[in-house]
Amino acid sequence: MFGHTEQSKTNIRAMLAVLFAAFLFSAMFTLPKGSGTDLPWFQIVFIRYTGGLIFLLPTVWRWHCKGNSLKSSLGLLHIGRSIAGIGSVACVVIAASLIPLADVITISFSNGAIVLILAGIILGERVLPRHWASIIITIFGASLVASNSSNGGQSAFFSPAALIALLAACCMAVEIIVIKFVSEREAIPVTLLYVNGLASLLLLIPTLIWGQWHGLENWWPVLLMGPIAILGQTLNLFAFRKANVVLLTPLTYSSILFSALLGFFLFGESLSWSTGTGAAIIITGCLIGMGIYRKKVPQSS
Repeated sequence: MFGHTEQSKTNIRAMLAVLFAAFLFSAMFTLPKGSGTDLPWFQIVFIRYTGGLIFLLPTVWRWHCKGNSLKSSLGLLHIGRSIAGIGSVACVVIAASLIPLADVITISFSNGAIVLILAGIILGERVLPRHWASIIITIFGASLVASNSSNGGQSAFFSPAALIALLAACCMAVEIIVIKFVSEREAIPVTLLYVNGLASLLLLIPTLIWGQWHGLENWWPVLLMGPIAILGQTLNLFAFRKANVVLLTPLTYSSILFSALLGFFLFGESLSWSTGTGAAIIITGCLIGMGIYRKKVPQSS
């Protein structure tokens, strides 16, 4: 009984960490859209990862000085996650410049079904019927939110921006699975160091050759992407180390609601009835996935 209570508390802390991380990532993607800069996508992603690396280095140095090793035996996984991370950030940044941010995040978070399948096949986690029900409900809510978005009268789901956002969903799904696998085997500072360092190296050459370097005084919103992402990544690594992917995945859909609110208050993007209704459906799906609506089975003495 005591162990069950402790695990419940751990799950709650993990859930809260994922919710806060979802807000941070939603806020992060508003920064390039509101910066007023016309930087190419690869330069924005490079600044995001390099800024995160610089923000992270003092913490990593203090952690290493305590006698902890920075070596990793999961180099290929870190490279794969870096590529997936570059893809997800780039796709969201590009799509958000074409359609409302809430719709981009909504479409990209259709990754839940991909995550559940990969979690069952690769991680061996038990996928229950309520988890599948949760994903179906949340995807339906996501569809309702995006259905009201248009680009030149074209449905958001059939526009190039929607396809780019869908590609972001695939990249995010790969990231989540790698995070779960790596977080159980490595310390958080090591994981963040390799991911941000490798992503920065991968984008260094194209940024130096084809990047735009004028108007540096307007870069400060983009520079904040790195530190915010580090905080979000740290929370996600903590959460996925403590609880199962199938429990936490539905909560990541809260980014849709956060993005809708940020888009409304920062960019004047209207909140339609479909956004409100879709958000309510998504929250319901999250609660089902968390097991809120399960009947409690009396325990025998």
